[in-house]
Amino acid sequence: MRILFTGLFIVCNLSVWAQKKTISGRVLDAKTGLVLPFASVSFNDFSFGSVSNSEGEYVMVIPSYRLEDSLYFSYMGYETLRVSVKSLLLEGSVSMHSKEINLAEIPVYSQKLSALKIIKLVEENFSKNHPQVNQLQRLFYHTHNNTPFSKANRMKILKSNFTDLDQRVVNEVLEVIPEDIKSYRDVIVNFYSHDSERKIIPIEGISLQESTRFSVQNQIEEKLLSLTEDIELSFEDDELYYKMGTGIFSTKLEPDEPDSEDIDSTIKNMDDSTFYLLRAEYIRNDLNNFLVNTSDINSDNLEFISKPKKYNYQKELTMYNNEWVYKICFDPKDQGIFQGVLYIAAVNYAILRFDYEFALGKSTENINLLGIGHKVNYKKVQVIYEKVDTTYFVKYVNAEKRDFFSIDRDFFMKKKEKRFLFDKALNKIKFSLDMQFITTSGWELLVIDRENLTKEAFEFIEEPERIVIKKEFVYSMDMWDHGSVIVPNTELKNFRRLNE
Repeated sequence: MRILFTGLFIVCNLSVWAQKKTISGRVLDAKTGLVLPFASVSFNDFSFGSVSNSEGEYVMVIPSYRLEDSLYFSYMGYETLRVSVKSLLLEGSVSMHSKEINLAEIPVYSQKLSALKIIKLVEENFSKNHPQVNQLQRLFYHTHNNTPFSKANRMKILKSNFTDLDQRVVNEVLEVIPEDIKSYRDVIVNFYSHDSERKIIPIEGISLQESTRFSVQNQIEEKLLSLTEDIELSFEDDELYYKMGTGIFSTKLEPDEPDSEDIDSTIKNMDDSTFYLLRAEYIRNDLNNFLVNTSDINSDNLEFISKPKKYNYQKELTMYNNEWVYKICFDPKDQGIFQGVLYIAAVNYAILRFDYEFALGKSTENINLLGIGHKVNYKKVQVIYEKVDTTYFVKYVNAEKRDFFSIDRDFFMKKKEKRFLFDKALNKIKFSLDMQFITTSGWELLVIDRENLTKEAFEFIEEPERIVIKKEFVYSMDMWDHGSVIVPNTELKNFRRLNE
């Protein structure tokens, strides 16, 4: 019965979208001609919405039953623009006019409240304005990573009596590592939330990868084949073992547990050139953590709301969808981290949008212990909400982070044989690492559609164990079976994966 229900759901969904049309264009300022990034685009009932990208470009897939409708373009400080779908099919680009503010129309109560008082009212009303509700959301989720590998990174052999393991072999291993390790992954999923529980059903997944840790790992293993084989043989020999360490710290190398939650159990089938399998649990947790970290009032990232003593605030007034909005700019005092701006509905203190980033010179997670260092030296987030009845939910999130890693320390590895009193060292290698990495990570999330969810409907859903992620060599709008929902930036459009 459950299979029949699922089949009928898919058939109905396909029939609705069978005659779909695609609209694309740019959102521009009518006066200057400049692009308007992250403008909201939706039908009047907020279903099947999208946003323009950082370059002002948008795309909307229009189902057949909505070809007679209109799209609404909204942007903070601009007049809401309504354009018929028929007109947009002929010319997708639109121009928006900035909203002129008449000071005489500003409500008296809006002028009297201080910026700090408004921030406190935002926190007090957060749970009412932005409630946690039981919902089914169709989400588009984009992630990308880029880690350059500098030729200045060094691994120097200090001492070794292993055969076939010397400085020449190490140099060959370093040559295998590409200058940039890049990856892009997009998924469309149905995200089910009921109380504290979450489930996902995958719709589609696509990956663009220039060079992955898996292909590099395979090449390195080939260079070190004799060593890796000997380590694996030691796992089967009760008298032999390998130890890895640095300074006074060391650990015995052990075989991987069959059901351990490492990267190999999270991702399978990486050797296939057409697709790989990703654990659904990994995507579910990643999505949930991303939403909590970027937009939950209890997240440390929202301390500019929850810890106002750390910040300075300045208040302005603007308009959005013909309603008065507080524009609150903030910057950190000594203990603060972020700078940015919040747009807050004057009528009920709901958040409509906020942007925050590390202020100049700020960083977090500053760790430098025994020659190993890590810090987050840049973070930038933008969150846009949409109004549904009297409440406001996250519509779009764009985030970027840069992590710095360093290592400057000596290490050793020993092959040992068990003896009665003291185990005998058969082989030993000592080497030094002097390396630095900066990893740039980015995320983009769009709620395409949402609807209320009952407990019975939630319990009916069975999450699959894995998600199929298609591998693509070059970006194309046609690679999506269900249609693209956000126009990628120029970097992604120009991306081409090497055929490995």
